[in-house]
Amino acid sequence: MARRDEGFFSSKDGTRLFWRSVGPDGPATAMVGVVHGYGDHSGRYVHTLDALADRGFSTLALDYRGHGKADGKRADVIKWDDYLDDMNVFWGRVREAAGAAPCFALGHSHGALIVTHWLARRPEGLKGAVLTSPYYKLAFEPPALKLFGAKLIKGLLPGLEIGNELKPEQLSRDPAWQKSTAEDPLYLHVTTPRWFFEHTAAQDRLAGLGASITQPLLMLHGTSDPIASRPAARAFFDTVASADKTWKEYVDFRHELLNETGKEEVVGDISQWISAHR
Repeated sequence: MARRDEGFFSSKDGTRLFWRSVGPDGPATAMVGVVHGYGDHSGRYVHTLDALADRGFSTLALDYRGHGKADGKRADVIKWDDYLDDMNVFWGRVREAAGAAPCFALGHSHGALIVTHWLARRPEGLKGAVLTSPYYKLAFEPPALKLFGAKLIKGLLPGLEIGNELKPEQLSRDPAWQKSTAEDPLYLHVTTPRWFFEHTAAQDRLAGLGASITQPLLMLHGTSDPIASRPAARAFFDTVASADKTWKEYVDFRHELLNETGKEEVVGDISQWISAHR
């Protein structure tokens, strides 16, 4: 039977963050730190954590600021580096919980963008990273009127909540998962001007960052992802300096690979890659 736990911890600036863990019934062969996407939270990854535990891996999943059960204004961030501070403190907990087991990072979408910037800082104790549907660029152009409005109010009301354009059916082909997402009280359907401009600046700073990433890397993307640009992800992947890097695409998969019809294949690929890099 899997071992489960959850709790809170504080980031560098005192913001209270949330974590949940799942471990195998026995010694873990690896520890995986899981970082969710934007508007997302760790509770939507429980089935993934369970599947990894079934394969002998322990997991520790984060709710970063403004998301899930963590504190902070919903869907907002004061500055991009706040996310990296969250990641640094979280990674310390991952390493502590791992004991002697090797440690890996798994980031999805916006979480993958956070992990990418963090990788470039060459964190200690990391055996490799898995990035699913990395959000390096939108797969569509945001409405011009909404973008113009965001620029106008950025200086006046930077934390104003604005509805985003994403729909549950863009995340997965699975109708049950679409329904679950629509009914999830912790899943966010808003954004803020401040977050928008902070994350787009972070995307712009990806240029040249690949040369600083030397850790083993597995990058996964769906061919029908309507949210995160697959060409942008592939272009960045090609710049990564790591001598050990793997790119894989899943035909017809949408944005949330781990919540898609056929997600078992994705979990299997991730598990095999981690096992090969322990």
